[in-house]
Amino acid sequence: MDIYLFGSLCRGEIDKYSDVDLLAIIGVNENSNTQFDTQKFSVYRKKRMFELWKEGNPFAWHLFEEAKLIYSDNNENILANFGKPNPYTNMKLDLEKFSNLFYNSIESLKDSKHSDIFDLSMLFLSIRNFASCYSLGYLNDFNFSRKSALNLKFDKLNISKNSFAILERARILSTRGSGKLITDLEKKEVLKETEIISDWFQLILRKI
Repeated sequence: MDIYLFGSLCRGEIDKYSDVDLLAIIGVNENSNTQFDTQKFSVYRKKRMFELWKEGNPFAWHLFEEAKLIYSDNNENILANFGKPNPYTNMKLDLEKFSNLFYNSIESLKDSKHSDIFDLSMLFLSIRNFASCYSLGYLNDFNFSRKSALNLKFDKLNISKNSFAILERARILSTRGSGKLITDLEKKEVLKETEIISDWFQLILRKI
């Protein structure tokens, strides 16, 4: 069993939304259901993690760039032993996937009030992951922050700070169940920006 710290703390990006991201890598005979609280740990078997490394998956690159080993039951660093992940080759498919998530979430947000927090959270997720994948696959730059879309070397997302903060808050509400609820006025504020966000998606998709 190996335990790693990754995420904003490892990047030194500390704000009021920062939490502790923990990764557990376990062997074939270890039981993740009884050992780990999956609300606190991302749990992967060693075989699956190695597959991500071979795929050049963005999560593998994320861990390669910033994960810090904090415990190993055999005094080895599994991720370091894996070496460098293979090149990331699925960028186009991933960008299309997150683009579709964005547009589907917009439709859901317009059609119903019953899942506003979830839909806004999915908007944030689609924007963040789209930017991170574009940055890794096209710009050759590691950019896994929550604010990845604002931190791009080129083609930054240009929406208001307040609208982005609303989306970020919705993500925290959806994943952690904490924070101030999103008002109808705030939802409308975000919806006014969706054309700008859509143009940003399309600009990048035309490049790849």
